[in-house]
Amino acid sequence: MATESELINKSFHEKFIGENKQGQPIKILGEMYTEEMQKPQPNLSFIRFAQGEVYFLNNDYEAAIFKWQHALEEEFIPWTQKNIADAHLEMGLLEDAERFYKQVDSESLALQSEVLLQLFSLYIQQGDQDKAVDTIMNAVKLNPDYSHVTKIARKYLEGIHDWGNAVELAVGEAIRTKSHSWFEVLSEYVKQGLTFNYEPNYFNELLVDLLQLDPNRFELFTELLWKSYEQSDFYIEWLEVINQLLLNDRDETSYVWNRLPILFKEGYCDLISGKYLIRDISGLMQHHLANWLNVSSESDSFISATAILAWNETFPSLFDAELVREAEYQFEISNPNQNGRKDGIALFDSIKTWAEGEGLSEELYQITEPMLAEYNIEVASPSRIRDLVKTSIEFLLEQRVALENDVQEEINRNEDLLTSLHDIHQQIGDMEKEMATVMTDSFRTLKESSTQHVMRELPKLLQDCSELVQEDSDFSKIHIELNEEMNKRIAAYMKNDVLNHQKHTVQKWIEDCKKEFQDSQITCNELSENINQNYGDEQVVLQGDFKVLDDWQRDLERISRGLLRFEKVNVLLRNTPSQLFLKGAGKLLGSISKNKEMLHSKYKNYIENADYSQVTEDIITPFMQQLDLFEGSIEWDISRFFSESLEELDRKMDKVQLDIESHKNSLNKMHDTPEFYRDPLTMFELKLRQYELMNTIG
Repeated sequence: MATESELINKSFHEKFIGENKQGQPIKILGEMYTEEMQKPQPNLSFIRFAQGEVYFLNNDYEAAIFKWQHALEEEFIPWTQKNIADAHLEMGLLEDAERFYKQVDSESLALQSEVLLQLFSLYIQQGDQDKAVDTIMNAVKLNPDYSHVTKIARKYLEGIHDWGNAVELAVGEAIRTKSHSWFEVLSEYVKQGLTFNYEPNYFNELLVDLLQLDPNRFELFTELLWKSYEQSDFYIEWLEVINQLLLNDRDETSYVWNRLPILFKEGYCDLISGKYLIRDISGLMQHHLANWLNVSSESDSFISATAILAWNETFPSLFDAELVREAEYQFEISNPNQNGRKDGIALFDSIKTWAEGEGLSEELYQITEPMLAEYNIEVASPSRIRDLVKTSIEFLLEQRVALENDVQEEINRNEDLLTSLHDIHQQIGDMEKEMATVMTDSFRTLKESSTQHVMRELPKLLQDCSELVQEDSDFSKIHIELNEEMNKRIAAYMKNDVLNHQKHTVQKWIEDCKKEFQDSQITCNELSENINQNYGDEQVVLQGDFKVLDDWQRDLERISRGLLRFEKVNVLLRNTPSQLFLKGAGKLLGSISKNKEMLHSKYKNYIENADYSQVTEDIITPFMQQLDLFEGSIEWDISRFFSESLEELDRKMDKVQLDIESHKNSLNKMHDTPEFYRDPLTMFELKLRQYELMNTIG
């Protein structure tokens, strides 16, 4: 029969190779195989199994597999499956190895553990971290005492920073083994902040065991957990767990607690600091104070006793009568506080800090300044400090109503401000629309006046060219000469008359617009001044964009210069019937003197009575089109003038609306949860009562 140790270490073959047998293991086993074959009913399984071991140890894995496959003795079958998997693992055939490992079916814990450890190694080689973790944790769960399996698990989990499973391993082993080494491992995890997201109750069983095992280590480990949970969301839950544990498993030995009294005092001070509502800590407080009193030495129990008495006076019937009697006894046999002045000043400073957070520091200073002027607080007696603290608390209690009124007044002020801003926004919007209408209409009038002036005067100028027709004119060429002269007169008219007229009227229009903009700016300044006087902290600046005027000046000058860039006009060179007749007659009859009088009359009459409206329209149409485009942009430019002011008002209205909502939320919170203001003051009153007890005042 083979032992599990021999099967694990693949040393079963050594049984057959004793000191009295000389030669190579392969040869010896071969001879044994031959001898066994001579028997009537040979049993070759144990020899084949041993041969497989020897081949495996000599790296002949295929031969080893062959031998193990034929070792069919029932005792060996699970181990041959495991060994065949080992051989595939050594050959790097990882998938085959995994398949063979999973086929192993045995009740042997050792074999099951070996298979899991081999699979663990296989998964690491495959880089499958999840499977590796699951496998090593299963190995620990199956047989934690097996061959360093917990150490292997810890090293691997720490190496891959799997702190969740590492903590679980440490907690489980600390509870199972009661070993100091595992408590030390877990303590390091706590110090590194690796346990802060665990619910405190997770450590309850561990703490119970540790308390019974070693109070000193319990205290050290409890301190680590306490500090870890102090700044977490589990702090209250932690206090509930540790208090319940100490109540259930009270240490009746003579062990003197060194750290717990300090932790309970710090915890108590934190609970009554004002961070927590009374309803959240009242159920916890009796247990906390009872444990604090219990872990304190007689010489240190004075503070915890006064805390119990102060709570009992502030919240009657909250504590058990027995606890109150014990506190009274400890109070009576203890000496009064020796740090009365220091504790009182600290209490007053905490009240000032809280008042500052509530926006009441200046008011509190005005109330307490006369009292502070009477004496130096640093040398005042505890009773005088008590009076100062008491006055401060009473004042702050009264300020609750005043604070609500102030918030409501702020809401009303902001609502009035918002209404005013809305009105101003509407007023400027109306001003913008009115100005756009006025300026667009006035420009349209200017444009139409200029058009009518040219349409009226330019034809007259062309008609006056009839004076250039003389009886001795060369009527065969006069239409060309007249056309040239007409263009000269048109150019001179456009430059000297129309352009100057246009510049004058445009400048007059811009000056009028400038006056309108200035008047609107004066109005905006007055609106700004009025609202800033009424709401000094909301400085509103309503400034128009006067660059609009510069842009207009530039654009209109550019358009006006276009009057000088028109092409020559074909006035008398058109192919109208009248012009064709005169041109033909001039060429045919112009050389005959008796016909010149007739041509002179015809030409003169034609020029004086011709319709020049189309010619005039052709000349001024490009110019008028530019003016039309400018007219269309006036409304947008006026909007640009007011845009910054309107945007400023929009920004201010958004801010005021947010302020209103914020103050309304604050007021609703005051109405819905008055305890957020009242509870801290109640805690100050409780601290004051404890201060009085500790200093035997009144």
